[in-house]
Amino acid sequence: MTRWPILLGLCASFAFAQNSATREIPFSSHDGHPMFGRLTVPNTSARHAVVIYVQTAEGATVDMKRPAGQGKTFNYYDLYRQRLPEMDVAFFSYEGRGLRMGDAPPRYEQIDQEIYNTSTLDNKVRDILSAVAVVKKQDGIDPTRIFLMGASEGTLLAAEAASRAPGDVHGLILYAVLSSTLKDALHYMAGEGAFLALRGIVDTNGDGTISKEEFAEPRRNRAAGLIDVKFEQLDVNADGTIALEDWLKLRKPLVDAVDAAQFETINSWLKVTAAVSTPKNWVEDHYAHASMWTFLSPLKIPIGLFQGIADQLVPVAGVRALEAQAKAAGKTNMEFRYFEGLDHSLGLGAYFAAGAALPEGHKAIFEFIRTQSRPNPVP
Repeated sequence: MTRWPILLGLCASFAFAQNSATREIPFSSHDGHPMFGRLTVPNTSARHAVVIYVQTAEGATVDMKRPAGQGKTFNYYDLYRQRLPEMDVAFFSYEGRGLRMGDAPPRYEQIDQEIYNTSTLDNKVRDILSAVAVVKKQDGIDPTRIFLMGASEGTLLAAEAASRAPGDVHGLILYAVLSSTLKDALHYMAGEGAFLALRGIVDTNGDGTISKEEFAEPRRNRAAGLIDVKFEQLDVNADGTIALEDWLKLRKPLVDAVDAAQFETINSWLKVTAAVSTPKNWVEDHYAHASMWTFLSPLKIPIGLFQGIADQLVPVAGVRALEAQAKAAGKTNMEFRYFEGLDHSLGLGAYFAAGAALPEGHKAIFEFIRTQSRPNPVP
């Protein structure tokens, strides 16, 4: 395989303003696969805390380049490369197994499927620990202030990595939290979460239901993928509105398949609806995996959990249940924050696509990092 040809000769673009410098760091996984990371360090002589952004379900390239409309693009991780050095904190991202930067939208990635399919949950956690091991040896890094940041599946991976190496990980930043298991998240995605996503497009008056007038607007209908669907097909009880009750009746066979671990049905559904590629046997791997609390419960390090109330992929109710569990166990090291109107990206979709202000969820994340990454963290 050609190693990262698109990255060659781009070093001049790696400096953000004058407060940091970025360098490339090739390394290897525990089982010998070539990995690649990029470390941005503040331009001061001190040793710095570092945030390592871990992999997600669909895998990520080192920049997470995406289209921004009108022929423009953005790099998702630039947000952290720009803002964290201003707080005297370094940032590290790395490419997933079998993933390399590409030049084709929408994901600007190349996938070596054979290697990508080795991305089991266990191997992803080991890859995090390999990244931690290489980052802690870098110039300018304080090995006693290493933080892991994860979103969605990455929250589970980060928590498990910290539980395996509590002496090497000193804090967690988790958002769009997979609060229990993927099985529970898929139950929500198939039912209530999917209806929440539909409402976000079609329910223009925000009353929690969809009227025939709202449904009939062609532009919204197309955006929701319902252009060939009749209102009456979704208004199961024929009361003139499409409500959650109607939706759950329609989706019951799929929700039941999720609960019964019918993998063929689940994988067929995800293949049609998901816009990303996941490793082979990904769902089966998750169904056999331990829950989030297994990994969070023994940890004593600072843990920030940030959840959008409008998240369509993981339920806020699950995060609130996790918070109750943590409080019952006396876990004072865990901080839970909730944000009205923010989705699975915690508002970053609008931030990048529309040039909106930094959403409150990420303001809170940066403040958590600022506080906890100090040499003597505030209790």
